[in-house]
Amino acid sequence: MNTEVIWESSPDSLRCSATSLRCSDSANWLQPARPVEYNPEHIVIFHVLHWNRAGVSDLVSEFGKRQPLIALNTELLAATLKSSAESILLKDCNGTILIGSQGVANFYGCSVDELPGLDAYSALPPDLAARIQERDRITVETGETEISEETWDLGYEQRTLLVSRSPVRGKDGTILGVVTGYKNISAIKQAYLLFEQNQKRFLALADTCPVGIFECNPYHQITYVNPEWERIMGLRMSDVIGQKWTEFVAEEHLHLVQPLIEGRVSARGDDRVDCQLRGKNECMVELSLNRVANLGNHTVSYIGSAVDLTYRLAAELQLREKANLMRDLTSSVPAIIWQLSHDAQCIFVSDFWEELTGKPIAAALERNWEDVIHPEDLNDVVAQFQAVLTQQKKSASFEFRLEGRTGQWRWVLSTFQQLHNTEGKCIGLAGHSIDITDRRQAEIELLHYSFVLEERVSERTIELSRANESLQGEIETRRHAEEMLEEKRSELAHFSRIAVMGKLSGELAHELNQPLNAIQNYVGSLEKILSSSPALNAATSILEQLNKEIVRAAKIIRRTRDFVSTGTHRSEELDVSELVADTALMLRGEARRRGLTIQIIDNAKHSLFLGDPIRLQQVLVNLVLNGLEAMVDHDGSNKLAVVEIAKTSQGISISVHDSGRGVEESERERLFEAFFTTKATGLGMGLAISRGIIEDHGGTLTYQPRESGGSTFVIELRF
Repeated sequence: MNTEVIWESSPDSLRCSATSLRCSDSANWLQPARPVEYNPEHIVIFHVLHWNRAGVSDLVSEFGKRQPLIALNTELLAATLKSSAESILLKDCNGTILIGSQGVANFYGCSVDELPGLDAYSALPPDLAARIQERDRITVETGETEISEETWDLGYEQRTLLVSRSPVRGKDGTILGVVTGYKNISAIKQAYLLFEQNQKRFLALADTCPVGIFECNPYHQITYVNPEWERIMGLRMSDVIGQKWTEFVAEEHLHLVQPLIEGRVSARGDDRVDCQLRGKNECMVELSLNRVANLGNHTVSYIGSAVDLTYRLAAELQLREKANLMRDLTSSVPAIIWQLSHDAQCIFVSDFWEELTGKPIAAALERNWEDVIHPEDLNDVVAQFQAVLTQQKKSASFEFRLEGRTGQWRWVLSTFQQLHNTEGKCIGLAGHSIDITDRRQAEIELLHYSFVLEERVSERTIELSRANESLQGEIETRRHAEEMLEEKRSELAHFSRIAVMGKLSGELAHELNQPLNAIQNYVGSLEKILSSSPALNAATSILEQLNKEIVRAAKIIRRTRDFVSTGTHRSEELDVSELVADTALMLRGEARRRGLTIQIIDNAKHSLFLGDPIRLQQVLVNLVLNGLEAMVDHDGSNKLAVVEIAKTSQGISISVHDSGRGVEESERERLFEAFFTTKATGLGMGLAISRGIIEDHGGTLTYQPRESGGSTFVIELRF
């Protein structure tokens, strides 16, 4: 919070005050924010920065010891105020302005010369003017200086001000008026609150941080340490406040921190050194220092950190012990097993190094391993190591040349990967290198043999070309055989239909006998009628019935002839409902003979489809007959074959249901294979041929088991 104060002081006391004012609380300091300005009359303007409200009370107490302004030359004071942008106002006991600074003139919207004679309360809201007038009256009555923080509501804006009121006395001690100083601290107060919040966050973070943190002033004197720093040093914060942090560095390590002492430290704290700190405890730490600067890039303070290296040093010792153990375990392995640190320094190499290179293990430690690598391969080796160390990739494997025991170059294959600590941080590389010189020599010999092989391959290619010509002839022969096979398949389908009709021949004869017997009876009746009386109407009716039965017989005979015919495939527009009805009529006698029933459920009346009626009827006959045969040997009360017709979104669906024994799950995958059958006397071609016919029509034929027992074959025909 910035506070502006005016008092009279001697040059000696001025120099003392310009240094600093220390409050009762040792942690709170009041320091000038800029150099103190004064004139020969010892009129002093102080700009004070204080940390908290406790500092204000101490400051007021300090001001109380000063003698208020005595009668001053009005012209001299006015000349002083004209050059100030601060808000300083001198008014008489009635509130009439006598003199004011440029800041007051800006508030009243006039020049400094126009301020005298104005009513100080006229430009303020009534409530605020009354409150300020009352405070001025109290100052006049008590004759005491007052400094307070006030909130002014100006109507268009609300401000927080630091206001100082002092009585102005004449030579005889009479109070002539009030001198008032105003400082708008709204933004400063907000910044101060933000500063307090950030300070609390910093302290909360520092108190729980597992790293030692200390703060010091620009002269490296400690002003704060966190609990972890106290633990590392074994000292309390009260024991070290005001001392330089360098006093706790071991003397032999002072040269390491000299760059930090001299101020050669970046704002990012990139400079880190390992050194020993001395307190009640002595330990090695990793020390870093960050410079804190203000907007003018002037150093305000330093914040340092100290990381306890006790565990890291113990871990390094443990790592060396493990390295010795690794040496014992790898001494008999015919490969160089090695480990590099995060800066590519060799910290372990197995005994096979000496056997391969003829050099002692010490020659490989640190970066001496570079001396035995072929100069042409060294850059590539270093690049591969750096790529894995910088985590561009997790592992690598490559070949390079190494100087052998007898001075000749040996080829080795190195494979390595990142090595991590328990926290997952990459701390180096671990890998192995095997001698592949013999393998490389074998590859050269293999290359020689490859040339010989190419010649033999060329010869063999000529032979294969001849064989290819022969194969082309065989392919042509096979194609011809496949054409013949297709013809045989058509014949087989025809024979299948003949076989079906062979089964139906007796029933067909029975079906034909019925209309023929009826014709015979009608003819006999007609003879009798014509011989007994000229009953023309009765004769006409009998003749009509006779004609229907003759048409019926002819239709049965024609359907049978078409079914067994081997004629060419043809597509025509057919009525699916009529096709199913004809099929049921054809198989009705067979079903009746077996004591079974065929039922048609037609949900797609007179749906038209473009296809081969004979071949489609062959599929329906085959499926219905299979269903009838499945129900003959199956015990069940409901022996009913159902043919269901339905419309789908893409075409027509025909489902054939039966209540037979169904198909075993192990047999379903082979159900549509050629020559596979579950019947004792079947050929195993019916379903295979049926599926082929449906697929030729662009449809599908599938099998579905029924939950109530039996089978369902579904024909999906697409428009």
